[in-house]
Amino acid sequence: MSSLANSCAIVGITRAIGLKSDAEKKTPLQLVIEACGQLMRETGVDRTKIGAVFTGRMPRSYMTLQYSQSLVNELKIAPMFATEVTSHGGGALGTIELSVLALNAGLIDYALCVTGEASPIWIDMIGGSANWEADLQFEAPYGPTTPALYAQSACRYMHEYGITPAQMAKVAVENRKWAVHHPHAAMRKKGLITVEDVLNSPMIASPLKLLDCAPWFPGGIASAALITRADIARNICAEPAYIAGFGQSNTHEWVGERMGTWGVGPFVDGPSMVRTGASVAAKQAYAMSGLAPKDINIVETSVPFTYANLLMLEEFGFCGIGEGGRFVESGGVDFDGGLPFNTTGGYLSFGQSGQGLYLLKEIIEQMWGHPEGYPVPNVKAGLVHGHGGPLACHSVMIVSKEPTC
Repeated sequence: MSSLANSCAIVGITRAIGLKSDAEKKTPLQLVIEACGQLMRETGVDRTKIGAVFTGRMPRSYMTLQYSQSLVNELKIAPMFATEVTSHGGGALGTIELSVLALNAGLIDYALCVTGEASPIWIDMIGGSANWEADLQFEAPYGPTTPALYAQSACRYMHEYGITPAQMAKVAVENRKWAVHHPHAAMRKKGLITVEDVLNSPMIASPLKLLDCAPWFPGGIASAALITRADIARNICAEPAYIAGFGQSNTHEWVGERMGTWGVGPFVDGPSMVRTGASVAAKQAYAMSGLAPKDINIVETSVPFTYANLLMLEEFGFCGIGEGGRFVESGGVDFDGGLPFNTTGGYLSFGQSGQGLYLLKEIIEQMWGHPEGYPVPNVKAGLVHGHGGPLACHSVMIVSKEPTC
């Protein structure tokens, strides 16, 4: 794995946004094509040079049997590889990981990685999401909401480690401080919040209050990234982002299936409602990059609930197991002086939109000093985490301003 470290770089990453309030509403495919066109113009790499197209999973509001082929058709390209990477939200970063493998094999010179979702514009996401995330035989018949599915692991997490509602709430408070500076954050105009605001917000699924839960981004986001080998990157891009390390772990599909896995990480010692594959993916990424948590200057994660943010800080190694609540309570992710964490506002305040390559875009722009929101100084390496399903699929990537080894 170490031979892959810094072997490839991201030489361009773009994003297109469509809102529910737009007079002319855009489909996910329209947004993706817009992002890809901008990417090709900015990098100067045209469609004839692209050897692979890897997309995230099919958007819910644009259901087609071959989503990747729809993109190939619209762009009028003929790549060697074209496929969807469908490990829920973890597949977004998975597109880049597959690109690194194809590029290192010498089969292609450029890979186009594309993710996008615009379902909140077109369908009822609140009513429909649980139908995608609940076991159709054993869970869905009881009518759970998505927060109710996650609330089961939240309860266990609080029970095992003494996590308090106030500790959970502080994550939402600090995320909102970043969001008020970001022009596209869903909750920007709502202003700052306090721990008391979170604790006094309506109960959604015990122990999760309204402000413990991510709102949907009010529209759609599509992202496109161009990946090439490091030796090529230096010739075409003044600001490449080196792919220092990555990892991925997919452990289950439905919540109940967590209880049937033994002998593999993170369930080596038996089933757990708390531990996740994020720890496995993070260890892989650190090992490949040669970096450690102390070397990371910025972190973005796509988990949609406060307790899960605390849990991810543990899984990524920024604090000990069970210490996420105390880490945050003591200022670990404070806007002023803490680890820069979810600098767009995170899912909790920027808003949830699946297929999150835009989180990678945030790290790269912070690293090169031209973010859309509040700047983080001296970013040399960042960690981005893609998550999907009920804590089911996890992908972690570390990118750096310069090669790490």
